[in-house]
Amino acid sequence: PQEQLPEDFVQRIRQVDARSPVTKINVAVDRLPSFLAAPNARDGQPLPHHQCSIHLNCEGTQLLHQAFTEAAHGHPSSRPMIELCIPSALDPGLAPPGCHVVSLFTQYTPSVLAGGRAWDEQARNAYADTVFDCIEDYAPGFKSSVIGRDILTPPDLERIFGLPGGNIFHGGMSLDQLYFARPAPSYSGYRSPIPGLYLCGSGAHPGGGVMGAAGRNAAQVAIKDFRHL
Repeated sequence: PQEQLPEDFVQRIRQVDARSPVTKINVAVDRLPSFLAAPNARDGQPLPHHQCSIHLNCEGTQLLHQAFTEAAHGHPSSRPMIELCIPSALDPGLAPPGCHVVSLFTQYTPSVLAGGRAWDEQARNAYADTVFDCIEDYAPGFKSSVIGRDILTPPDLERIFGLPGGNIFHGGMSLDQLYFARPAPSYSGYRSPIPGLYLCGSGAHPGGGVMGAAGRNAAQVAIKDFRHL
C-alpha cells in the first residue's frame, strides 16, 4: 500500500519518465528473409547473420534524429529504426519446418498521436506497413512471405503486460535516470523502503537489456543483509 512508503520515495518514483518510443511487431513468415547484402543459400538454411540482431535504417545518425523528431511531434517515424531478430533461426522448434518467427523492435512511435488521437487498428496497420516497406528495401520478397503479424504499440504494451508507459526498460534509459539515479537518488542500492524487498528489475541499475546484472547485484545485497540478521 502506498501509505507504507516514504513520501520522498513516492514523489521520486512519480517523477520517473516511463514514456516509451517503441512499437513491437511479431511476425510469422513462410521463409527466411533474403537480404540484398547477403542473399540466402539455395538450401534455405539460416546463415550466420540470420542468427544475430539485424539493424536497419541505422546507416547514419541523421536517420535516427529524423525518426525521433517525427515521433516527438506525434507522428510515427516514416523511416523507423528497426532491430530485426529471427529466434527460430536458433531454435527451429519455434515454427513449422521452413517457416520462421521474426521479432521487430521498432522506434520511434509516440504513445499518443498528433492531435491527441489514440492508436486504433488503422493507425497500427499503417505503421506496420511502413516498417514492412522498409524491410522490403533491404530484403525484397519479405512482405510476400508474411503470413501473420502482431502489432504492439506503447499503449498496447502497457495494457497487456502492465508496463508503465509501455516501457520495456521500466523507465527511460536517459542520462538523468541511470547510475546513482536509477530508479531514484538514495534508492539506487537495490534496497527498497520495505525491509526484505529488493529492486532487481530493469528499473534498477544498470537498467534494461537481457543481461541479469540488476538481479545479480540485488542478490549480492540481499546476501549481505542476510548475513547480518
